[in-house]
Amino acid sequence: MTTTTDTAPVGTVLEDVPLATDADMPAASAPGVTDGADDVSLEHELQEMDAAAETLRKEGLISPAEAEEKKAEVANTRKRFRELKPEDRAAIIRRRREIGVQILTRQLAGAAVVPVAIKLNHTRLRPLFEQWWPFMNRMSINLQRFGGATYSKSELATVEAYFESALSRLEDYVDEQLRVAEALRTQREAEMRAKNDIVFEPSVTLPSLNLTVEAYSRFSMRVLGVLAKFDRTMDQFDFMVWNGIRDQTDITHKSGI
Repeated sequence: MTTTTDTAPVGTVLEDVPLATDADMPAASAPGVTDGADDVSLEHELQEMDAAAETLRKEGLISPAEAEEKKAEVANTRKRFRELKPEDRAAIIRRRREIGVQILTRQLAGAAVVPVAIKLNHTRLRPLFEQWWPFMNRMSINLQRFGGATYSKSELATVEAYFESALSRLEDYVDEQLRVAEALRTQREAEMRAKNDIVFEPSVTLPSLNLTVEAYSRFSMRVLGVLAKFDRTMDQFDFMVWNGIRDQTDITHKSGI
């Protein structure tokens, strides 16, 4: 890994991220192709940005006019993205993921980290990890180091409360999905075995992602936990599809976190 001396203040674009070598990068998609949840993920991000503008307005961090300006920017971004050629959209998605992977190859001087082995079996979760987690990991330590200099005390508390609330809701959602999926599998598997039906037990022999990362905060560790738990949920989905309990289209809809 490359070592950096420090991280930028909250909200700073990391323009100095070096280009990764071919060995650092994930396997490239074919031109004009994105995998799994790429386009859906970007649309979800735009929706979150729109909702965040309203939240910031309600908390008094931005004015109503600023909130409307941010919402207009989201609408313009969505329009421009949809009007792009498929290969251009794919190039944007790939670049976002490349930058995320580049951040993962760098170490942060002076930061107390916890190395974490992360393995994701399912391809639909890999773009979510590459486009989100490296940036959220860096954001979390930026808030710790520079949050007090960037925001007032009340503003920082509002920002931290927003991220805590959003992550808690996601944790609750994934907990529920795993609990329901495991219960349904247990029930239907028992029924099938009682009738002497053939029960397939599929497994993933080649994970979509398998690497060790350095987490900078408890927050980023919790995000990894959410991804890993939903990966386990999708293991249950695989069982249901193989055994005719659910259709693949149902699973695709469910996995759009």
